[in-house]
Amino acid sequence: MFKTAVILLLALSLAVPINRVGASDSEAQAIKDAREEAQKAFEALLETYNAGGNVSELEATLNEALSLISQAEMEVGKNPEEAERLASEAGRLAQEVLGEAPNVRDEGLMRRQTATIVTVASIAGLVVAGGLVYFFGPDILWRLWVWLRRNYRVKVKGSARKTETSCFTMEHACAAVLALMLIIAAVGAYQFFVGGRISEAFSELGVLGPGMKLADYPKETVAGEAVRLYAYIGNHMGKPMYYTVMIKIGDNETAVNPAPVEPVVKLERVMLHDENSTSPVDITLTKPGLNQRIIFELWMYNETTRQVQYHERWCQIWVNVTAPP
Repeated sequence: MFKTAVILLLALSLAVPINRVGASDSEAQAIKDAREEAQKAFEALLETYNAGGNVSELEATLNEALSLISQAEMEVGKNPEEAERLASEAGRLAQEVLGEAPNVRDEGLMRRQTATIVTVASIAGLVVAGGLVYFFGPDILWRLWVWLRRNYRVKVKGSARKTETSCFTMEHACAAVLALMLIIAAVGAYQFFVGGRISEAFSELGVLGPGMKLADYPKETVAGEAVRLYAYIGNHMGKPMYYTVMIKIGDNETAVNPAPVEPVVKLERVMLHDENSTSPVDITLTKPGLNQRIIFELWMYNETTRQVQYHERWCQIWVNVTAPP
């Protein structure tokens, strides 16, 4: 009897950590699955954008999903049920983007096709009209001129003398109209087929202080107290981007670009071309020391390789961390 009781107690004591590990694995898997769904949703959003679709609503829904994933990561180890619930909701929103993207893409293709037909027809119309004016305009204008003056009487007074003729004829006027129409057609074609392309694609990453200013950085903080900073991202890549800002803690010995340490905070956001975003970040440094640095790195999702890769952008601020009183 005693042996049986001991064995039962040992089994119960071993079951507790096993369940915790299983719960942790379950949370991590749920978050991983949600992020993979978000990445697939971004690929669908990018395809829809390239087809001419209006992806503003898809972007908003996908960013909501990414926000839920970040919240789920914060609950890992604290509230497993809430972490899984948040990850599940994020996956549902990503699936919603995947389901809606084909409809938006088809609408974009239809609008683009209509715009192309109208533009090509307008350009062709201008060229044809210019050609008609050039070839038939002078004769029509002369006939019109004669018809308007059909009741005029011409009298010659005095001896005939040589007069200078006008250097600007009807033919010159029609040629000028043709040239103007060709210029308008060329400008319209350039704007439609070439306009909108960017000459230099780039992304922006910045760090702002607690007052949302570039020079408003804390010089000193107490270990265990949160430091409020702001991460600024700007997208000028000519297409939607899926950015991740990884925030890391280092010191004088930490290599950078990128730093080989795990991030303490991650910010994920999908942004359209020419959009920018400023997000608050609370960072807690736990170890006292001089010349601690908070490193911000910009990463991006590569839809070709389907990997998150370093985007060669980083910032840092230096801060001294004192022990709590």
